[in-house]
Amino acid sequence: MERLTPHHAEEVEDGVPSKPVNDETEPLLRRRASTSSSDSQPLAKQLSTRHAFAVLVSLQIGSGIFASPAQVDYNVPSPGAALLVWVLGGLLSWAGAASLAELGAALPLNGGTLEYLRYVYGDTMAFLGAWIYIMGVKPSSMAIQSIVIAESVATISSARPLNAWALKGIAALAFLFTVAANSINTRWTLRLSEFFTVNKISTVLLIVIGGAIAVVAHLVDSNSSLSGATDWYTRNWFDNRPSVSKGHTIDWTAIGAWERYGHYSAAIYAGLWAYDGWDSANFVASEIRDPGRSLPKAIKAAMIVVLSCYELVNVAYYILLPWDAISSNNAVAVAAAKSLFGRPAGVIITILVAISCVGSITSNVFTGGRLIVAAAQHHYFPAILSKRGFQTSSGKRITESNTPTGLTFDAPVYANLLSTIVTLVFIFTGSFQALLTFVGMAEWVFYVSTVIGLLILRRREPELPRPYQIALPLPFIFIIVGTLVIVRSAIFAPIQSGVLAAMFVVGTMISKLRG
Repeated sequence: MERLTPHHAEEVEDGVPSKPVNDETEPLLRRRASTSSSDSQPLAKQLSTRHAFAVLVSLQIGSGIFASPAQVDYNVPSPGAALLVWVLGGLLSWAGAASLAELGAALPLNGGTLEYLRYVYGDTMAFLGAWIYIMGVKPSSMAIQSIVIAESVATISSARPLNAWALKGIAALAFLFTVAANSINTRWTLRLSEFFTVNKISTVLLIVIGGAIAVVAHLVDSNSSLSGATDWYTRNWFDNRPSVSKGHTIDWTAIGAWERYGHYSAAIYAGLWAYDGWDSANFVASEIRDPGRSLPKAIKAAMIVVLSCYELVNVAYYILLPWDAISSNNAVAVAAAKSLFGRPAGVIITILVAISCVGSITSNVFTGGRLIVAAAQHHYFPAILSKRGFQTSSGKRITESNTPTGLTFDAPVYANLLSTIVTLVFIFTGSFQALLTFVGMAEWVFYVSTVIGLLILRRREPELPRPYQIALPLPFIFIIVGTLVIVRSAIFAPIQSGVLAAMFVVGTMISKLRG
């Protein structure tokens, strides 16, 4: 395969084929090849820094900030330690996002980690990345968001708890509706993404404002009913206290260092899942105008906003709720709103949380569809999955000129259909906790592999134009911590690690059969 340099990127983007050469045995530090399908469809550079920022924020601020605080709080000895975990998770995610920004600026191609894995390691590794992301990571992430939507709807629509199958049905319907809305037009999807971004930030701000109101009310009148819980001003934020969740109690004074490390790892893992999505702008790098400037700028702005939001909203949780109640409540945002303003506020926050999850699905559909298109263009998947819009039986593509509404159907409909089928399977067969563990484990294997690839590329191709370059310690820190996360997950979640290993084996076999 001919190596795809940044100078060749525009040629491939415009559908010019590269020369195929099969060489999977060349040394890792030698320049490696890259391919592109000759029938790939050109993509207009219609995404700005603002659009990339909206995608990143919309993906990261989803159900995580409303569901993960309980998992973080349970696995640390104090609220102060929990807030430090949220900062650590944000900084680690920022290091990963900055590393991918360097790769995205140097190799502005759709496919994100898929393209970087192929460029550094070769075709087999890239196929495995595409296989795991398309068949596992993206569908599982959307299934999680759909399940949260269903639970949110059930909270406000039924006096009695719905059974598991009813919840799965609601989740499936919510997901199908969201996919349909995102299978029309790229500009329509971008408008939806921007709307959901505003909604997500507004939801977080409402909770933060609630915390601020409690603080002001307490300063004005220490007995005010609006001053939230009492723990925030009567207890030390860094004092150890027992963690309680679902009948299980952790006595931090009685456990050893290894067990303590395990709980801290679990807390970091939960925080990292909440930040998940920081890599997604790279999936649409070739559609971003001036990626060398726009991509790093969008990532920096998005990480500042997300990290600040997460830290502030968690402070608000600890102000509004008794500390002993946080670790046992997955609907902590709803509980916080109800504690200050009553049930109507809880209903409003529940609706906003559900809308935030719809926004995360929207961004996942957008980036996941482009990932499938990129994989199909490299012949990893059937060629029809690279097609955009609808086609008639004669092969004619439905465009603006032949639709009565004047809409241009340019969304990757066939790619979205594949994603829909796989996601529905995960919705009906998985649970929130199991899917969460599986997604994190699968993602971090490729996150770490990709950032290792950045270091390999620095050594192998020092002359490669890099419009944006990060400080070298950042990728090293990311790799070390990321590896610890993977090892910890594999030890404590053998079922999910077994499923992931099986997917790797199947993917490798399919790759070999492809020749």
